[in-house]
Amino acid sequence: MNVKRTVLAGDDSPDQIHVMNLKIRPQEAEQLHHIPGIYPAYHMDHKLWISVVLDDSLADGEILALIKTSYLFTE
Repeated sequence: MNVKRTVLAGDDSPDQIHVMNLKIRPQEAEQLHHIPGIYPAYHMDHKLWISVVLDDSLADGEILALIKTSYLFTE
C-alpha cells in the first residue's frame, strides 16, 4: 500500500512510500521495530504485525524471509 511517511516515521515528510504489512511472532516485535525500514504496522496490531518499507532499506532476501514467516502465520 501507499502511505505518507509521516504516519510511520513520525516526521514531517509529505512523501508517499510503499509498505507491506506482515505478520510476525509477538516475541520478535520489539527487536524488529528497531531495524531501519521496519515499523509498527500501519492500522494493525503492533504486537503481531509490522510495516516493511519497500524502498531498498532492507535487502530483498530479508524481505522475502519476513514474507515467508508471515505466510506461515496466516495460513
